[in-house]
Amino acid sequence: MKSQRHQSIIVLLSLAITMFCTSPGFTIRNSTHLYREGTKLALSGNIESAIEKFKESIARNPYYSMGHYGLGKAYLHRPGKIKDAVRHLQKAVQLDSKNARAHFYLGIAYLLDKKMIKAIHAFDDAYRKDAALIESIYNIAAVYDMMGYDSKAFLYFELFLQKKEKTERDILF
Repeated sequence: MKSQRHQSIIVLLSLAITMFCTSPGFTIRNSTHLYREGTKLALSGNIESAIEKFKESIARNPYYSMGHYGLGKAYLHRPGKIKDAVRHLQKAVQLDSKNARAHFYLGIAYLLDKKMIKAIHAFDDAYRKDAALIESIYNIAAVYDMMGYDSKAFLYFELFLQKKEKTERDILF
């Protein structure tokens, strides 16, 4: 008798939860939803609120690469947060190694952290994963230029100009 009553209570609670969760006013705020909110805030210039949304996203799911990606990018806009940007962008590429943009921004973070060789490798990874990211080639050239490797910088600047010209030509025809 007690078991039957217990089962009835469970069924009623399940039904109530289902009705509440499917009501129009209820929104499940999962990691992806929070990441998208953070992205909208960042694009509108509200970086501090975006950082909070990205942190919430990661708190919900520490293995969500886009949460780390968003937080890393947002930290690039805050003085004194470069190490945090590097850490979160490293985590983003660790969790999703195919995310070319995460590799690209990791390169930016390394560059700002004066880790030139790591920056070159990150930009190279970005370009290898997405050949449309020709900015990666330009950044490799710029890093070599900053390091004083003029011949390497020249080669990468030339490669960038070739890719840029091809991209522009492909757009026209």
